[in-house]
Amino acid sequence: MHKALRIALWTIAAIVAALFAATITGYLAIRGSLPALDGDIKLAALSAPVSVTRDAQGTVAITAKAPLDAARALGYIHGQERFFEMDLTRRSAAGELSALLGAATLPMDKDKRRHRMRARMEQQFARTSTEERGWLTAYADGVNQGLGALSVRPWQYLLLRTQPEAWREVDSLLVVSEMYFMLQAGGYDSRFADIRLRALLGDRLFEWMRPLGGEWDAALDGSTFAQAALPTPAELDTRRATVPPKTVASLAASLGESTTERELMPGSNNWAVGGTRTAHGGATLADDMHLGLGVPGIWFRAQMTIGEVKPRRVAGVTLPGLPSIVVGSNGDVAWGFTNSYGQWFDWVAIPKSGTAAAAIEVKSAREVITVKGGDSVELNVRETAFGPVLREDAGNEYALSWVLYQNGAVNGRAYAMMFVDNIDEAIAIAQESGIPHQNAVIADRAGNIAWTVMGRMPQREKPQANRGMLTAPTDLPQAWLPIGRYPLVKNPADGQLWTANSRQMGASAGALIGEGSFDLGARAAQIRDRLRETPKFDEKALYGVQLDDESRFLKRWAELAKNVATRNAKVDAVSEELKRWNGRADVDQTGHRIARAVRQRIEEQLWQSWLAAADAGNKTSEPPGKRYAGLSMDARFEYAAWQALTAKPMHLLPQPFTSWDEFVAAQIGAVHDELVQQHGSLAAATWGKRNTARIKHPFSRAMPFLSSFLDMPPDAMAGDNHMPRVAAPTFGASQRLVVSPGREEQAIMTMAGGQSGHPLSPFYGAGHRDWLAGTPAPLLAGEARHTLRFTP
Repeated sequence: MHKALRIALWTIAAIVAALFAATITGYLAIRGSLPALDGDIKLAALSAPVSVTRDAQGTVAITAKAPLDAARALGYIHGQERFFEMDLTRRSAAGELSALLGAATLPMDKDKRRHRMRARMEQQFARTSTEERGWLTAYADGVNQGLGALSVRPWQYLLLRTQPEAWREVDSLLVVSEMYFMLQAGGYDSRFADIRLRALLGDRLFEWMRPLGGEWDAALDGSTFAQAALPTPAELDTRRATVPPKTVASLAASLGESTTERELMPGSNNWAVGGTRTAHGGATLADDMHLGLGVPGIWFRAQMTIGEVKPRRVAGVTLPGLPSIVVGSNGDVAWGFTNSYGQWFDWVAIPKSGTAAAAIEVKSAREVITVKGGDSVELNVRETAFGPVLREDAGNEYALSWVLYQNGAVNGRAYAMMFVDNIDEAIAIAQESGIPHQNAVIADRAGNIAWTVMGRMPQREKPQANRGMLTAPTDLPQAWLPIGRYPLVKNPADGQLWTANSRQMGASAGALIGEGSFDLGARAAQIRDRLRETPKFDEKALYGVQLDDESRFLKRWAELAKNVATRNAKVDAVSEELKRWNGRADVDQTGHRIARAVRQRIEEQLWQSWLAAADAGNKTSEPPGKRYAGLSMDARFEYAAWQALTAKPMHLLPQPFTSWDEFVAAQIGAVHDELVQQHGSLAAATWGKRNTARIKHPFSRAMPFLSSFLDMPPDAMAGDNHMPRVAAPTFGASQRLVVSPGREEQAIMTMAGGQSGHPLSPFYGAGHRDWLAGTPAPLLAGEARHTLRFTP
C-alpha cells in the first residue's frame, strides 16, 4: 500500500475515533442529566415522608400527608424534568432571554422589558398572603433541590455552555405573567389596530366590517346581534373610486400571508353536562386547551393524594413553574378553561404638544439587558401611572393600561381549586384567583355545572362600548369588580354549558367582560348543537365531541363554489372535487382544503378592496399598507363578506370584475392554480398534506439537524379551526380531558408532546400517539413502574 494512502487512512481512522469518543463522552454527559426515577432521597423541610411514582406514560403520582409537602415534591420533579422550559418561561416574561441565549433574542427582550414584569412581580410577591407564599416557597425549594440533585446540569445548559440559575418564588409569578402575554397580548395589539381602523373607516363602516356578532353566535344567554345594513354607495363604493392596483397590492402585502395560511384563532374548548344529562347523575366536564404545540408539551401530567385521615386525590395537568394542578378533578369538583377574550386593556393617548401634553406625567425607567457573549444593552422605558408608553405617531404617544399591571392581577390563589368540596366553593375561588382571564366551566359530583370568569375583573364605571376607541384616563377602572357581581351561569335548564372563545354574554354581563377579539362562534355553535343532539352522555361520548372534525361552517362555501354561475374548466374541476367531499377535515379529503382556501381568498380580496376604497380619498402620500400596517380581517369579517356575496351589490364588487359570479369564479380559479402548482393535481391536494404536524423542540428550530432526535413525527392531522377538533401544524389541543368528579377511573386524558423534557427519557414523547390518533387514555396514573421515596 502506498505510504501516502496509509497515512490518509490512519488520519481518517483517528478522526473517526475522536468523533466516536466525543460522541460517547457527550452521550454520557447528557445521560447524566436524566431525572431520578427510583430510590430513597432526602428532601429538606418535609414534615413527613412523600412517595412519588411514575407509570408507563410517565404520569407522576404524589402521595403526601401535608399540602406543602406535595408542593415541595412537585417542585423537585419539575426541577429535574422541566427546569430548562421553566427557565425560558420566566426569562421570556421578564425580558431576560438574551442573558441565556445571546443577541438573537434581544428584540424579544426589548419588547418585554417595556412592561417591566420582574419589578411588577416583585411588588406582587411582597403583597401575597402568608398561605400563598408558603406554597410558592415550598415549591421553589423543591425545584432547587431537584435541580441540585442532578449529577450533571440539564442537558440544554451543556449545549449552551452555561449554568442554570436558582428558582425563586417570584419566578412562579412570572410564569403566570407569561401566560398573560401568551393569552392576551394579541388582544391589546388587535385593539390598537381597531383604533386605527375606526379612524380610517368611520363608525358606520367599522361596525359593519368589524361586527360584534351575528348568525354564528352561540352565547350562553342566547343573546344575538342583528346584521348591520349594507353600506350605501355614498358610504363605500369600489366602482366610483379608482383604486390603483399597486394600492391594493400594498394592502395585500400588509396582510403578509398566503390565502391558505391565514386566520388561525387561538383558543380552547370546554363544556359540561349536568346530572340530568348523565346516566350516573353526576356532572361531566370536557376540556381541551388550544395552544402552540412544542416539545415537550406545555403541560405535565400529575396526580396528588394529600392528607392522612381523609386523603384527597387530585388529578390533571400541572404547568411547570407553578405548584398546583391547573386543570383537573379532585373527586368532588372538576374544572377546565378556555381563554376569555374580554377587554382587559385600554389605550390612552398622550399628546406630544399643546396644553393637554402636560396633563399626563410620563416618567423614565432604566432597564439593563444582559447579553450572553456581548455588551449589555440599556433601555429607557417611558411609563405613566397606568402603564408604559408602547406606541406613537406624529401627534401622540400611546400608553397601555393592562389589568396585568394592577395589584392583585397575579396571585397564587388558584391552588385552592384542588381542595374545594362543591361547585359554590369553586366559583368563589375562581373569582378570587389572579390568573389570565378564563372561561371557567365547573362540574361537581352532585350533578351541578357552572360557568364564570376566572381571574380578577376590573370594575368599569361605564359600559364597554368603546371598541376601537381610545380611553380617557378618567374612565380607566380604579378597582376590582366585587366577587358577587361576576357574570355567572349555574345549572341551566337544558343541563349543558359550552365555551369556545366566542362571546358568552350580552347586555350588562357582556358589558362587564367587554370585547377583546372574540372568535366567530362557529366552533361554539357546533359544540352546543352536538350536545343538544344526545340526551345522555358518558365520558366516551363527550370525548367523541372533542374529536368532531365535521366542517359544518365551510359547507355553505362549498355550495357557493359548486354552484357559481360563471363556468370554466377550473371551476368545473373544483366543483367535481367538492362533490366528492365527505364534509369533514379528514387527512385524505381535498374538499375541505378547497372550500377553506376559496373562503379565505374571497374574503381577503374583499377586505383589501374595501379597505383600499375607503382609503382612496386620503390625500397623504404614505401608502395604506404602511399607514395601516397590522390591520387584518378577523374571523367575524365573515358576516360582512357573506352578506355582500348574497346581496351582490355592484358598488361593493372589487375591480375590475363586472359581476359577482365572475369575481367568485376568478378566486376559485386562483385556488385551483395554487393547489395544482403545489401538488400536481387537485386530487393530490389533500388536507393532510397541508395540515402536517410541525411539533418541534426549541433547539431543532435553531439547529435543524437535531430535528430527527428532538421533534415529534411530521404526521398528517385531522381537524381545523371553526370545528371542535382544532388542529394546525404548530397549534391545537395541548391536552384533552373528560372527567366526571368521583368517577376518575373512567376519565380520559391525552396530551400532545411528551411528559419529559429529556430526549433520553423513556417518557420523551410518551402519549403523543394516543393524542394524535384520538385514542382514549386514562386520566389516573396506572401501575407504578418507578418509585421515589422522599424523607425529611
